[in-house]
Amino acid sequence: MTPQQIFPLIGATISIGGIIFQMGKHADKLDILWTKVEAQGKKEEYMNSTLYEIKGDLKTLAHDVTSIKEDICEIKDCWKRK
Repeated sequence: MTPQQIFPLIGATISIGGIIFQMGKHADKLDILWTKVEAQGKKEEYMNSTLYEIKGDLKTLAHDVTSIKEDICEIKDCWKRK
């Protein structure tokens, strides 16, 4: 092989190596982004479960308040009868 044949081959090999290296760097950056997205998803799940828990507690409290109101009405009716 003559130098005119080897130099383009070496240049092409170096170029391809550089492209592969840059792809690896970007893949590493994407991996970091993936963990951030995953962490965001877990945070959203936690927030949703917390909101459902709060909503359930509020419904329970609303039911308890309704029961208390009914009991107070019954007590008033008993007092009025006496």
